[in-house]
Amino acid sequence: MNFEVIHNILASHLPGRQAHLRMSPSPVLLENQNIHNHLPVKSAVMMLLIPYQEGIAIPFIKRTNVGKYHGGQIALPGGKMETSDKDSRETALRECNEEIGVSPDKVTILGRLSDVYIPLSNFNITPFVGTIPKMPNFVLSKNEVEKVIIIPLKDLLDDRNKTSQVLYRQEQKTIAPGYKIGENFIWGATAMIIAELEAMIKNEQ
Repeated sequence: MNFEVIHNILASHLPGRQAHLRMSPSPVLLENQNIHNHLPVKSAVMMLLIPYQEGIAIPFIKRTNVGKYHGGQIALPGGKMETSDKDSRETALRECNEEIGVSPDKVTILGRLSDVYIPLSNFNITPFVGTIPKMPNFVLSKNEVEKVIIIPLKDLLDDRNKTSQVLYRQEQKTIAPGYKIGENFIWGATAMIIAELEAMIKNEQ
């Protein structure tokens, strides 16, 4: 698996919800409940693919406990669109720079994945996939990011690293499928985004 293959994969048909459902929490929190009085908040994340130990790895972030909905979770660098952003691609690049210090001019965009909507926080996430030539010296946004976690892509493609956990969100019991890599459990929208890329890669193999 290399960057050119992934670029070509991303140019093909995206499985979208079909792949997302494999990692969708159950029940879907607050789905179809009219709790938000405004349109979904546009946001974007960056899945960076970096050469790592003769393979590819992805830097995830562990968020600080600041934040109403997603504090303490493992995520991809990203956030909501600002008025100064001309599009969601610019949002993803800007947030990646702000949160982990990767400059936009170092990133080559390979493509994008299907949007993911989070009913609880009312965020609509557009994921972008990019690459940089080598592992950077990460500079973290101390208010938002506790640490960077480097996870090899091959570990995310290994079915032995899939599991489910029982979580309680907003006083509601949730069965959350996800990826368990060492002590790190990736679930929710981030796991759904990974699941789509995983489905497309495995379909090519």
